Amino acid sequence: MKNSILILTIIFLSGLLCFSSFTIVKQNKELKFLQSKLSEQEQSFTPETEIHPIEKAVQECMKKEDYTTVGMSKCVDDSINDWNKEIDKYLSLLKEMLPEEQYDLLETSQNKWEDYKKAQWAFLNAAIDEKHGTMYINVLSGDRAGVVEKRAKDLSGLFFELTD
Repeated sequence: MKNSILILTIIFLSGLLCFSSFTIVKQNKELKFLQSKLSEQEQSFTPETEIHPIEKAVQECMKKEDYTTVGMSKCVDDSINDWNKEIDKYLSLLKEMLPEEQYDLLETSQNKWEDYKKAQWAFLNAAIDEKHGTMYINVLSGDRAGVVEKRAKDLSGLFFELTD
């Protein structure tokens, strides 16, 4: 009887050891796979050494304003005007190069984006309004600017894609 229990215990421990080894091998394979993916991403990532002139202007403005809440918010709000000018610039450039039918589609897209911007800003105003603290003034400014910045960069990217 003791021998049977001993044999069953050895079989059980052997099975447990095999399962543990299998799990460790599987985890090692997964880890190597993830490391290789990370390595691929690191190799394909090239940080931009130049920042957009508007972003640089915002940084310089904030420094000049001594990073006060009101000053930083003013700098970011001013950047919204600059990003809107970028949007207008690329819409004009695209109008010159696109066939009329394509530009009409872009114009429709721009009008719908304007509606989106108004709705997004209304949402941001409502959501941030629920927060307390002066830092949220800057959060709201940054979020609003981000909406306009993205559109400007999208149009810029489209222009350079089409002229390449």
